[in-house]
Amino acid sequence: MLLAFALACAPQIDLAEVPCPLATNLLVTTADGATIALHHHPGKGPAVLLVHGVSSNARFWDLDADHSLATWLVKNGFDPWLLDLRGHGSARRDADGSPQISGWTVDDYGRYDVASAVDYVRAVTGEPQVGYIGHSMGGMVGAIYVANGGGPKLSSMVMVGSPATFNRKAPMMGLAQGAMAAGGASLFWVETGLAGEAAAALGPAAPRHLQRMLYNVSHLRPDTERSMLRHIASPLSREEMQQFGRMLKAERFESADASTDWAAAYREKLFPTLAIAGGADQVGRPEFVRPWAEGAGSAYVEIPDYGHLDLGLGEDAEIDVFPTIGEWLRAHPPSRPTPGSG
Repeated sequence: MLLAFALACAPQIDLAEVPCPLATNLLVTTADGATIALHHHPGKGPAVLLVHGVSSNARFWDLDADHSLATWLVKNGFDPWLLDLRGHGSARRDADGSPQISGWTVDDYGRYDVASAVDYVRAVTGEPQVGYIGHSMGGMVGAIYVANGGGPKLSSMVMVGSPATFNRKAPMMGLAQGAMAAGGASLFWVETGLAGEAAAALGPAAPRHLQRMLYNVSHLRPDTERSMLRHIASPLSREEMQQFGRMLKAERFESADASTDWAAAYREKLFPTLAIAGGADQVGRPEFVRPWAEGAGSAYVEIPDYGHLDLGLGEDAEIDVFPTIGEWLRAHPPSRPTPGSG
């Protein structure tokens, strides 16, 4: 979720936007006029929407042939659709080619981007419901969508390293809050892609103590680490950064206007949720993730020794993490209307 906070901020540049290499890629306009990107890996089975975290993009789910939950899902009987939220990855620009750089909050991702993606996938596939997998903020914006009434369109939720709450005393949270205070109040656009390029070029010389806060370095080969930093880091809007700063200060997952505790609103829906935490995650710490699974019909799984980013990109994630996700999705297939109903 917080990749940006461990990387230096830099002036805006125009990084090449590389879509998921094996996917069918398309742009979709949201109800509020923004543009999102969907990357479809056609598979025979239930449709599943995969949503990335803060300062990330859809390549988190499909970095290459050896690091791809999307490919694993296709092989295991699912039909994955990867979402680039507005301003990220292939949605850095809108359908007319204009940059999407600011003017939205975390709330808008859930209210508009996720809503438009779910509706598009349902319309194309004919499925009444879509499975949902979100990493870090990707799970959080899924919670916003469900809290706003989107639950009937989803079969279930998988939260991967997604915090439901925060604690300013946690080392990573303190670092993040400092970054927010330094940059979020004045910058319209925080470009983290260049910082990712710089960190990739530094390789072993990059600050290891910061990297260890984001992932277990023993779980990523050096070439995987470099590829991750080059392809996944994406910008932050000022409003998004400011909202996270207020969340960290309040120590709760709250709306931009502070009127709604999104985690509490989500739990009121009693939505079937699998919450996955890495035992060594310093961002989505186990105690931050576990509250998503407090309701009946939900489950919590902790993966020992895993950090935040290696939950999706670790060399052995397809052995240690992905099967847990697949088992949950198979146990929660889309519901279909019964004959004569509605």
